[in-house]
Amino acid sequence: MMPALRSLTFCAAFACALPAHAACSDLWDWFDKGCRRVADTWRDGNDEILLSGYSWHIPATWTPERRAELNDNAWGGGYGRTVEDPDGDTHTVFYLGFLDSHRNWESNLGYAWSTYWGARDSVQVGLGYTAMLVQRPDIAAGVPFPAVLPLLSFRYQQANLVMTYIPTLGGGVNHGSTLYVFGRFTLDTKYNR
Repeated sequence: MMPALRSLTFCAAFACALPAHAACSDLWDWFDKGCRRVADTWRDGNDEILLSGYSWHIPATWTPERRAELNDNAWGGGYGRTVEDPDGDTHTVFYLGFLDSHRNWESNLGYAWSTYWGARDSVQVGLGYTAMLVQRPDIAAGVPFPAVLPLLSFRYQQANLVMTYIPTLGGGVNHGSTLYVFGRFTLDTKYNR
């Protein structure tokens, strides 16, 4: 299956599952809470544009020859829905697609949570996590697999610069240890009215 068609199928399956909010009550209690959070975020969230940008392959875990072959410009984009709690924490449901380190299309579909420090009308630092399904042609024969990664954010009004660390996979050198940077811009907030 072509990568673009696989990504489209991946997103369509997720979008069809989102209206199943009522089905959340049929799940285990612990899973019901998470299911409702995702469904509520999708329903009540503000639109968000995601712009993918840069991957830094940490030199200590990659050979210079291999780093020279890798793609640092992880261009791509995505769409999300974000809810901001009264305390400033955010919940986001998103799709993000971009060119990975090997110049192949990577699709990420998931949920992110972040908490922030500092006044909301100034630059804030945030920490959080993302739980997502990742689809890459070079891992698991292109079958989506789950991943949980940490997030570090710098937010100013509706703009957010986000970084995550992708750890070494499979051990050894030339497998992971990548810092990935992307941006988020939330629409329909009090900051752009």
